[in-house]
Amino acid sequence: MDTLLIRKEAGIATITLNRPHVHNAISMELVDELHEVLADCQADPQVKVLVITGTGKSFVSGGDLNQFIAARGRAQAHPLLSKVADLLSSIDRCTKPVIAMVNGAAVGGGCEFAGACHFRFASEQALFGFVQISMHITTGWGGGSRLLDLLPESKALALLLAGERLSAQQAKAYGFVDEVYPHEQLADAVYAFAQKIAAQPLVGIEAYMQLVRWKREGLVREERIRREVDQCAQLWGSPEHVSVVQKFLTKQ
Repeated sequence: MDTLLIRKEAGIATITLNRPHVHNAISMELVDELHEVLADCQADPQVKVLVITGTGKSFVSGGDLNQFIAARGRAQAHPLLSKVADLLSSIDRCTKPVIAMVNGAAVGGGCEFAGACHFRFASEQALFGFVQISMHITTGWGGGSRLLDLLPESKALALLLAGERLSAQQAKAYGFVDEVYPHEQLADAVYAFAQKIAAQPLVGIEAYMQLVRWKREGLVREERIRREVDQCAQLWGSPEHVSVVQKFLTKQ
């Protein structure tokens, strides 16, 4: 990979965006490589959880200006924006949980990228901000729509309309960031959480991620409950399930 670093260990796949010379800006090449890596991780039964982070002082700085700034008008901009939006939708729909380990700046498109992940843990040095409005554009990768689903409407609108830059603690106060850690403790905290997930059976992890997808697809709660019951029934009585129950009964 030219734009990414990949490490798989103990059920955790770490994907590091490796373009520090441009603050890990999203290029079309990075989009293609990340699509490939996501597909590989989803197909790999040894991978149970993904961690995405960046090299250097940035998480994601937005789109690569060398590629994006040349676009003029809808005809040229739409294909570029759609390609990144499709990538973020792939992260959003990933069958395994994706954790954004926000090591540094995640402004503009970086916020959109982080918002596509299922969890956001940040260094106290991280910086956030949906600053697109100040550039006479809007969120263009689906980040505004995701933010409106993630936060109460008024809080999401405040972030989108004011376009302010936020500290990690401010982003947590809004509800966009899950936890904030001292920079030197971030990786340990993220991997401690990821290890808790990786210790669980993959079949259960993927089943719970299915609940998330059904909710995001807009299915009514009664239909989601019906599918949840059916999903559990399909898992019930497997050799692994019976073994755990028998061990419990033996202890009793």
